[in-house]
Amino acid sequence: MSDSTKIQFVDDLYLKSHTPNHLASTLEKQAAAGAKLPDYLTQRIKHLQSCTTLLQQALRPLLPSEILQDCQVAYADQHRLTVSLSSATAANHLRYLSANCLELLRKHDEKFCRLETLNVIITTKSAQSDIRQTSSKKTLSENTKRIITQTASTVITHDGLKQALLRLTKDN
Repeated sequence: MSDSTKIQFVDDLYLKSHTPNHLASTLEKQAAAGAKLPDYLTQRIKHLQSCTTLLQQALRPLLPSEILQDCQVAYADQHRLTVSLSSATAANHLRYLSANCLELLRKHDEKFCRLETLNVIITTKSAQSDIRQTSSKKTLSENTKRIITQTASTVITHDGLKQALLRLTKDN
């Protein structure tokens, strides 16, 4: 490595481990901001991940593995625990068994011994997966094709629009 490459490499490592002061350039501040999360967020994520692991271990005898894999702890303190699931059915199942779940959690780990309430929330799918689903080609039902064809032939007078609607029914 050349000396200029070494200096750049060292500067990048330095920025990733040190917060720049108020005199730093915008580029240095942006590099440091993108390097790592603040310590309090990193600690919070680690805490929630450890709670998720404990929750999955404690509820293994009670819940099916499909539901356990989907469980994520979204909030945890001494008295309350909020679990997120992506399925409404799984969330309702967990709510139904919440008293049994609380009992198992209290017995499993001292972190949950003072737990009073177990809240369950439903998380939405990511926006990117929604975009993929809407952009995928969907077929039209026979009834819809018939309605479009009848409307195009009897109501629509513009030839371009009529042809486009008829192509739509043939493509699907």
